[in-house]
Amino acid sequence: MSDSNKVPELPPDDFSKTTPNIKLPEADAGHADWDKTNYNFPRQPAPDDWGKTITNIKPIDTGSPPDYGKTMYPGAQKPKAADWGMTEANVNVPNADFASDDFGPPNDKTTPYFKLPEAERAKYQNLPPTPAEQAAKDEEEKKKGIPGWVWVAAGLAGMFFFMILVLAVAGYFLFMRGSSFEASVKGAPPGSNVLVDDVPWGVTSEDGSIKLANLKAGRRNVKISHPNFTCEPREVSGGNGVTPEAIIARCQAVAVKPTDDCGNIQLGEFDKAERCYNAALDALPDPFTADDLVRALNILIINFDSGKSEVPAIRFAALQKGAGFIKELPPGIVLEVGGHTDNVGSDASNQTLSDARAAAVKNVLVKFGVAENILQTRGYGASKPKAGADNATEQGRFYNRRIEYSVVRK
Repeated sequence: MSDSNKVPELPPDDFSKTTPNIKLPEADAGHADWDKTNYNFPRQPAPDDWGKTITNIKPIDTGSPPDYGKTMYPGAQKPKAADWGMTEANVNVPNADFASDDFGPPNDKTTPYFKLPEAERAKYQNLPPTPAEQAAKDEEEKKKGIPGWVWVAAGLAGMFFFMILVLAVAGYFLFMRGSSFEASVKGAPPGSNVLVDDVPWGVTSEDGSIKLANLKAGRRNVKISHPNFTCEPREVSGGNGVTPEAIIARCQAVAVKPTDDCGNIQLGEFDKAERCYNAALDALPDPFTADDLVRALNILIINFDSGKSEVPAIRFAALQKGAGFIKELPPGIVLEVGGHTDNVGSDASNQTLSDARAAAVKNVLVKFGVAENILQTRGYGASKPKAGADNATEQGRFYNRRIEYSVVRK
């Protein structure tokens, strides 16, 4: 058999040595850069640096309208910046769709910058201030001082109140002045109650005076009331511009009643104790000694309110009478005003209360003319109960709540 028709077996291709059957330029021989294979095409320029590329091609004339971007020619001068504020609203814009280009996704329709009419432009220019601008504006207003509207409002308010004042004064002179008047009482026992037409009108002060205001025009009946004084009723007339003279009280101390046992003063018999006290002072010998005076002064019982140190006004008249006798003592004599309490409460509170009550009595006597250096005060609390007074009974505690005088220096 003949093997002449048998095709010989070829070895496999070595593609790494395969050379395209294209004549390459000498410069590129030996390079396996398929990106540069030209297939008989002219050699292409190297990749451009697009940031520096200046096209050396005359732009195609696209006709009207002109190229607003001002394509640059090599060597041309830099175009002037467009004055967009001068752009007129009636520019003829072609119907070209600038919504897309070759470098990215579609953009919105390009809109030229138009110059708006003054009326329309004002709408967009008069925008509300930002918080920072508003704060700066407020600060500037503060520097300018009080706003004018504040002065206007203050002036109007002042005029309003002035008118009210004028009307009030006019009303007083036209209506009230003729229908009311004012009077005063002098010389009444201190602490007396004063009544006008049986209506309480006030309490006399330490000098026995009191002002009676807003009395109804005409004749008024005035009474002076005190448990240990009798005072004559008085009348006063006024009104229609007439102001009466002061009322001088006519009062006499109430004498000790036949039923009064001055050696046995019971719980709550403050007025009886005062009558006995007045009688004892009136019965002092002339001249009297400091010891005689102290015995009479210690008869008075001052009914302090519980836990209080203020001297009740109803006892002012008795202290005024006692002050008159203290002032007659020979020079150099010193009396002690001692404060005492019962045993109710703590020792500390009783001590404080007794100090305060003794000082309050001294102050009233000084107001009635006693020299301060004649009196000294001391509080004893509950440490010195009165002889025969037992704090276990209400009567004994009544005796122990007292002001007691003693002679410190003769």
